[in-house]
Amino acid sequence: MMDRALIFDIKRGCSEDGPGIRTTVFFKGCPLSCVWCQNPEGIERKQEIDLNGDVVGEWIDLDELLYRVRQDKPFYGSSGGGVTLSGGEPTWQMGFIHPFLKALKTEGIHTAIETCGLFNYARFQQQLLPWLDLIYFDLKLIDNFQSRRYTGCSNHTILNNFTRLIANAEIPVVPRIPLIPGISDTEHNLRGMADYLRKNGVDSCSLMPYNPMWHDKLKQLGKSSCYDRSTFLTPEEQQASLRYFRKQQ
Repeated sequence: MMDRALIFDIKRGCSEDGPGIRTTVFFKGCPLSCVWCQNPEGIERKQEIDLNGDVVGEWIDLDELLYRVRQDKPFYGSSGGGVTLSGGEPTWQMGFIHPFLKALKTEGIHTAIETCGLFNYARFQQQLLPWLDLIYFDLKLIDNFQSRRYTGCSNHTILNNFTRLIANAEIPVVPRIPLIPGISDTEHNLRGMADYLRKNGVDSCSLMPYNPMWHDKLKQLGKSSCYDRSTFLTPEEQQASLRYFRKQQ
């Protein structure tokens, strides 16, 4: 068990990270290094200093974090909301998240997690899954070479974990595909993803339009990326992605 967690943000009143009104806790540290990462301040598994001299990341103990998320408990109950774990990659701090989730469920609070899928399945199944109500599972690239090129890691464990969760989990597992122009929104990738999901008996998926606002976050850290798309997806690009995903093999 970990006594503290490294967290880079806690957002209250969220409506995008699950049902109802939620508090989203962003855990710092991620095994991937996506060239378009929406939260680049959450990649490093350590505190950082940004260009303003501010510390990025705060060590928080279990009691303090529970105190913070309990503040909006009345809103969770009235709206059907709860607490969402995000990042970074929350499963990298599984030793802390295990007792945190148990405490939330003991109080009847709905729990959700957003994950990149790169985790130890046995530990996840034992320590986290019994205390979760909802899983958002990111699927980025179907081709392993492209996965290594753009995320820094193989997709084998990610795809295997998704397949096992779909087969065994008794809670909703929602696949999400980020539409990254020229990388994940290609016809090859989206048709491949659609075929993979069909083979796993999944008939719905969230397609997440590209958001370029991460560039400012990265610059604030004094870092740069090889990927430089600075505009949102056009309506035409979004429609093309839908056509590719729906197209039968």
